[in-house]
Order: sequence, then C-alpha cells, then structure tokens
Amino acid sequence: MVYATQLSSFLYCPRKLFISNVLLVEEPVKEELVKGEIWHRTYEWINKHEKSLVEKIKTKNFMDISEIYRAEFAKALRNTIIHHKAALKQFDIKLMDLFKQFWPAMDEEAKIRAWNVAAFATKHDIFGKELWEKLSPKILSEQHFKSEKLGLSGVIDMIEVYDNIVYVPIELKTGMVPDGNNAMWPGHRMQLAVYLMLLEDSGKSVSEGVLKYKGSDEKRVLMLNTLLKEEVLDLVNQVNKLIKGFDIPEKTDNKKKCIKCSFKEVCYDDEKMEKLVQESRKNKS
Repeated sequence: MVYATQLSSFLYCPRKLFISNVLLVEEPVKEELVKGEIWHRTYEWINKHEKSLVEKIKTKNFMDISEIYRAEFAKALRNTIIHHKAALKQFDIKLMDLFKQFWPAMDEEAKIRAWNVAAFATKHDIFGKELWEKLSPKILSEQHFKSEKLGLSGVIDMIEVYDNIVYVPIELKTGMVPDGNNAMWPGHRMQLAVYLMLLEDSGKSVSEGVLKYKGSDEKRVLMLNTLLKEEVLDLVNQVNKLIKGFDIPEKTDNKKKCIKCSFKEVCYDDEKMEKLVQESRKNKS
C-alpha cells in the first residue's frame, strides 16, 4: 500500500524517500513542519465543530454570522498555537507573531464560510439544525480513504460536499506558492490526484480537486481524467519498486533541495549509505 504523501515525496526527491522509508532514518522536526501542523490542526478543529456552530445560528445577517465565525476561527487558531508552544519554542517563534502571520488567511476563510451560511439561510429561510442538515457545501476534515484495488491510501485535509452528492477534495499547503496560472508543485498535484481517485473508487461523485496555498487567495483546480489516472498508477509502480528494494537512487540534480535537507549528511556519505542498506537488508531478511 502506497500513501499519497509518498508519491509527493518521490517526486520531490526519490533519494530522500529511500532514506526515510527504506533505511528508516528519522527526520528531525523542522520549523515549516510545525507551522504546517498548526495550520492543518486549526482547520481540523473548526471543521469538526462547525456543525454545532451552525446549529446555534438564529440570524440571517452576514455581519452577525461573520463575527461568530471569526471568533471561532480565532479561538481555534489561538488554542492550536498554544498546544504547540513547546515545539515553537525550540525555533524561537513567538506565539503572537505566528498568530499574526496566520490570521489574515484564517479571517478571510471565516468570512467566506459566514457568507455561504448567511446566503443559504436567507434563500431557504431556515435556521438551527435544519440549516445544518440542508447547508451546501458541508465540510469534512481529515478523512482517511484506502483502496486495495488502486494500492493507495491517504488522509484528505478537507472535503467540500455539495448537496450530499458531489465531493471536492481540498488540499491545504504552506510554504512557497508556485508562479503561474493554476500552477501546482508536482508533488502537490499528484497528491490531489490520488485523493480524487480514492474518492471515486469509494463510490463518491467527483470531477475536480482544489489546492489552496497559504498566502494565496487563488484556488488552484485539478480535473480528474484518464491520463491523470495513468500518471498516478505509473508513479505508484515506481514508488513500490523503490520502497520494496535496496537500490539507492541517484542524488537530485537540484542542489537547492539539499541545502536545508535534514538527511544531507547521511545522503552525501556513500559509506554510511551502504552500511545502512546492509543493515536494512539484514533487518528485513
């Protein structure tokens, strides 16, 4: 079984995937990984509590609903940051500084969701539990899907469900935003493609997935088609070959990727690499 994140890692650097998944070298915690975890966990908390939030709404006024959502987002972000304060301390990141960095995007998301609820409540003249039951789209978070047929598994950050029929996977990414209209980093594109295929294989109605980069208001859309499916399955075969074997991949041609890589010292030590391969062979025999 191949994980969606393994396909993304393979496209970024096969050698790095080999070191972590075959040689089982543990990667130290990095600043961007901690920030990414906070970003994801904040959305997860909001999505899990949105049902109870909507059921309490007794107004159609956008401004009132917006304030409710903004307060909930602020509380979720603040609590998540505090929960990770020990990890942030090792990188000398001040809690309030991170809140200020993340809040503009969170604030915008809160307003978008509030607008959707206000418009739906006004159009259908409903509130409370009935509003939540009929609200479209609904948002699910951290949903795990697995397919024996595809040999794939993955956890989808967010899914927008329209009219309880159409499922749109949404992948949230921190880090650098790629230039270009609807541009996606190759690994992110492939990860989103996997989620579309997993949803389709589970019997859901899908047609497109959305990628959201923190710091960009643009939604980048990926359409599912036959060529994309073939591309995914070909990559699955390549990743399976790598993680089930002991052939050391070549170093990446893009040396910029090596600068901040936590595996650099191991990767560039040929003697160490060979020793780890022998140990791995022995452990798996």
